[in-house]
Amino acid sequence: MTSRYVLRLQVDPADDPKQAGDRLLALARVARAEEICVFLFGLEFNDGHESLDRVAHWLAATRPWRTRLRAEGVAVSLNPGHTVGHSDWARSLEPGQTWQTMTDQHGTAAAVQVCPLDPAWRAYFAQTLRLYAAEDVDTVWIEDDIRLHNHRPLDWGGCFCPLHLAEFARRTGITTTREELVAACTAPGDPHPWRERWLDFWDTTQRELLASWREILGDRLGLMSSRTDSHAAEGRDWQAWLDLPTVHRPHFWGYSDGAGPELPRAIQQLDMQRAVQPAGLRSFPEIECWPYGQWNKSFRQTGAQMSLAHILGSDGLAISLYDFLGNHPDDEPRRATFLANWRDTFDWLSETFPKSFRTVGVGLPWSERTGRRTHTERAGWQSLVVPHGSWAGLLGAAGHAVTARGGASVNALSGEATWAFDDAELRAWLSQGLLLDSVAARILFERGYGPLIGVTGARQSPEGHAREICTDPEFSLRPGCAISLDTESYDRSTVVAFDPAPDARVASIVRDQLDRERGSGLVLYENALGGRVAVTPWPAHTPGMTLMNAQREAQLGAVLDWLSQGEHARATGRPWLVTQALTDGTDWRVVVWNASPDEADDFRLRLPQGMPEPRSVVQVTARGERLTAAWRDGRPLLSRPLGQWEYVVLSSTHA
Repeated sequence: MTSRYVLRLQVDPADDPKQAGDRLLALARVARAEEICVFLFGLEFNDGHESLDRVAHWLAATRPWRTRLRAEGVAVSLNPGHTVGHSDWARSLEPGQTWQTMTDQHGTAAAVQVCPLDPAWRAYFAQTLRLYAAEDVDTVWIEDDIRLHNHRPLDWGGCFCPLHLAEFARRTGITTTREELVAACTAPGDPHPWRERWLDFWDTTQRELLASWREILGDRLGLMSSRTDSHAAEGRDWQAWLDLPTVHRPHFWGYSDGAGPELPRAIQQLDMQRAVQPAGLRSFPEIECWPYGQWNKSFRQTGAQMSLAHILGSDGLAISLYDFLGNHPDDEPRRATFLANWRDTFDWLSETFPKSFRTVGVGLPWSERTGRRTHTERAGWQSLVVPHGSWAGLLGAAGHAVTARGGASVNALSGEATWAFDDAELRAWLSQGLLLDSVAARILFERGYGPLIGVTGARQSPEGHAREICTDPEFSLRPGCAISLDTESYDRSTVVAFDPAPDARVASIVRDQLDRERGSGLVLYENALGGRVAVTPWPAHTPGMTLMNAQREAQLGAVLDWLSQGEHARATGRPWLVTQALTDGTDWRVVVWNASPDEADDFRLRLPQGMPEPRSVVQVTARGERLTAAWRDGRPLLSRPLGQWEYVVLSSTHA
């Protein structure tokens, strides 16, 4: 089991084929890459929907060096830069391209992005794929702009054009206007029946299109996808989609340098994607560095992103470290050196974290049904985009291992995504351990679960909520300590005052800036199903922020230990020790990352229940070096402090 480098780049078709071949062969050898993915008509070379003649010209111009690479043992794949189009990019349709363009919820039509139902465009794109299929290549990638969301300058995306409305009427018998459809599908309250029908229609027609491309490309079909919460608003049935390609390129990390709080969310995103991938599907997560190079994303962070992909059991890496301008790879030789220096560690990670491993920890349930079931609270299709697993940020910041794969004995629900889960799922989680943020608890109360979560009333906290005062010594850093609930950080509608059941345990109270009591805070409850439930008065999701501090870290740690009896892995002693735990039932791995700019050295690690004492402790530096470390009395003993984006891997096996 080893890694695989797939280097995604674009070559100017005007380049001399021999010189281009020399450069790319040298790059593959120096970088230790197995595959070159040729980007076609990306961004700076994109002129809208390319003519078939221009497609044929690009293929002819690149064929000599592609053939040479294949002969030298370097695999080659093709990545057309667009399907329906990512954005208008100041382009327009060419003469003769009389296609229906994508139309948003307000009736605004794109200039160059096309409706995926347009039959003439479908015929054109099928012709381009037949040209690509005739080439000697390993994979032909379908870009993620086959999605329906994120098509600038459209509002959310599309398509709500006349073709879609007519086909919807033909398939369902429902005749409506765009205005009536959008109003019905995004109306407050219980979802209108049309929403389910429309999302089914969208998803079915999109998959029919992808299936037609599978008929052309066969086993060489590759697919990129975006975030799960965004795809939920277009009704994606993940299992059905991922049964079609043979290789998948999921997005899970930002294109540019991000701060430490992004790491728990990246872990969650990729874990969710890996959870829905069929066993036989090859996974090559996208290592995207646009707009290119170290000025945009550091090697330190890029190495961390590539490491995470392998820790979560990927087959290789689809790497956009080089630009799409046709510049020469040796303009910046450090990039190839970076890849070469890290390669042994990525091969080691591939062997250490096989695809059979599954994450374990506090469960962060999510559902592809969220867009279908959520209750909207604001106008527009954007209201169907609901964050999945918002607890990831707070729990990651405080060192708690989490999983997005299901089957956890302790779970955490958050926000409007709670509408997605049915009664059987909720009762199963309520019979174990369940952490609820304020919005999730309010939704469960509205759905009649008050007696099982220890709540007899729920109301929006009155204006002026300012502080949560911890009152229970077992669930606080110290009695009397305060945690901010200021209205600058928390929208007033998401802070909820709950009336606790008489036999519930109240561990904090909410006060305003004048020290007036405004309601109960943390509510703890043991219910009739034998489960334990904790309800917070504040939401887990705070856009752009992770509101963690020493007081909340202590409170959450005590709550989760009460819910789980301390069975999940957790690192403590420094901020931002983001922890992962994985097992196949016999072998165990725990990874502790430092997501803080401050170095971390002396910290404690509680192993997950069932994991033997580590037999191996390896520290991985930002240069890809592996340093042997020790384990003593619950502490990894490191040879040097962990810098940001560095990590420690602990391994053990049952005798």
